[in-house]
Amino acid sequence: MKILYFASLKENLKTSQDDISFDCPITILSIKKELIDRYGDQHFPKNILCAVNHEMASENTFVEEQDEVAFFPPVTGG
Repeated sequence: MKILYFASLKENLKTSQDDISFDCPITILSIKKELIDRYGDQHFPKNILCAVNHEMASENTFVEEQDEVAFFPPVTGG
């Protein structure tokens, strides 16, 4: 499965993507737990945003091996 990282997350992880195999279907929450084990929980806070195939998704969204999953930090501004 292609996992994409954007903005400061991409900079902090020093990579723009990973290709990881999972037993599918799998939830975004389970993917996030795997990524926390790999990179540390400081990179995947509770308010991190996720999209599946270019559509916003929740932690309960199920994905398949052919799906594209993207994580990005929430946008802030003033």
